[in-house]
Amino acid sequence: MGIRKKIQIIPFSKATHAIYRRLDMLKEAHIIPDGTHMEIFINGNENKKSNEFLKHNQITNNNFIYLNVGGSLLQKQWPQKNFIALAKRIISNTSLFIILGGGPDDAHRINTINKEINHERVVLATDRSLIENCALIKNAKVLVTPDSGPMHIGFALKVPTIGLFWSEDSQGLQRNVLNGPDYCGPLDIDQSLCCVLSGNFLDINEKSEVEQLSIKQISVDDVWKKILNFL
Repeated sequence: MGIRKKIQIIPFSKATHAIYRRLDMLKEAHIIPDGTHMEIFINGNENKKSNEFLKHNQITNNNFIYLNVGGSLLQKQWPQKNFIALAKRIISNTSLFIILGGGPDDAHRINTINKEINHERVVLATDRSLIENCALIKNAKVLVTPDSGPMHIGFALKVPTIGLFWSEDSQGLQRNVLNGPDYCGPLDIDQSLCCVLSGNFLDINEKSEVEQLSIKQISVDDVWKKILNFL
């Protein structure tokens, strides 16, 4: 006759960050936690591919800003015109290169943005695997991303990361607070390595004058000021 194991359920009286839930589970299992962020291990071959990519494009380590211009959902995509304006500001005010990255589905968006910027210090990274992109991001001076996946990769690799969180889509859909920066953003991450901006990605002209009064957009100026803090 088998012995039924006692199932222990850890109750939470209010909405709790998923990481805190896991930390409490570790505590219950008498395991000592060693931090709240992921760990990503890049092997020698992946580092070699990243270095070859940078060398081919005449970029040195820590001499570029990685702009993740994609987004798994439409509302996660910071406007193309904003990425274009931000890239031009980086080029005009620094000697840094820019790498435009994203997943395979973001290739058209990346190419469109690159065509508008039209500068030799802009390089595309559209055909790399996830781990190869991680190896590339590891060497970035700053990562800017409107998608929380790459944001957590930046945290794991200890790269200064600016996460952009949308608050409302073009149809008026409000972001679920449990999927917002308080629950999906940085948690106990060194403040010298992370920053989160939360607000609308919408073009203010798409809203009526009354609605405009309550809208807080994430502007190019907002992101640029945060980049300067990391340079």
